[in-house]
Amino acid sequence: MLELLSLTPILKGLIVLALAGVTFPITGVYLFRLNLLPLRFMLMHGAILGGAMALALQINPFWTTIAVNLVLVVFMARSSRSMKIDAGQISTFFMVISISLAFIFIYKFNVPAKDTLTLLWGNLFILSWAEVIGVGSFAVLLAGFQFYFRHQLRALFFDREIAYTSGIDEGKLYYAVVFLVAITVALAMKLIGALLLDAILLLPPVIASFHARSLKGMILGSAMWGGIFSIGGFLLSIAIDIPASSSIAALASVVFIVMYLMRRK
Repeated sequence: MLELLSLTPILKGLIVLALAGVTFPITGVYLFRLNLLPLRFMLMHGAILGGAMALALQINPFWTTIAVNLVLVVFMARSSRSMKIDAGQISTFFMVISISLAFIFIYKFNVPAKDTLTLLWGNLFILSWAEVIGVGSFAVLLAGFQFYFRHQLRALFFDREIAYTSGIDEGKLYYAVVFLVAITVALAMKLIGALLLDAILLLPPVIASFHARSLKGMILGSAMWGGIFSIGGFLLSIAIDIPASSSIAALASVVFIVMYLMRRK
């Protein structure tokens, strides 16, 4: 195994997964606390649209998917506020329109559908060093954001109106949270694919909620479990020769079942 880890593509995959595993579950906590779980489906479809556009225009899909998701988030947040509709509901519309546009690009530019749909599976071993640095920089940004705004976020998650009356610019903070979620989903799809996205985004916060007694405990627990699943699943995939994304999801699922049964007892 040590010989395999010395190979550059595998080493890059391990580094990126370790960084993502420890930090990406933070946005999973945001999704739960703000009741934005449907948002991730819109972002998953937006990433497919970004991939189709990138392949049609022959540019790097890594940054295109992030850009498309950010645009979708802006329109969703503005529409939700102006129309006074729940963000989870309005995201359904953008989910539909984004996948429709994706297939228009596929059809009009003769983009092989299988190339676009590879985003559903992800691929750790084709990352460039620039992409590794990009993921690492975002991981640091996400951790820094959580630490710096931890008190404001606690108020926002408790009640947005109370946060506003407390002097917190809850509108800008809400936008920042949703932007971070959008980038996280795009990057996680690149790493482990859309179909197994929740293994690194949502299962760590769910398991952390079994024993956490505060927001801080849930954040730290999510980071711990995310790191265990990512690194452990990656090493397991190399040891028994299975896809890393499937290994991570399987490990997370087994831990979830064990923790759930222990909690019931």
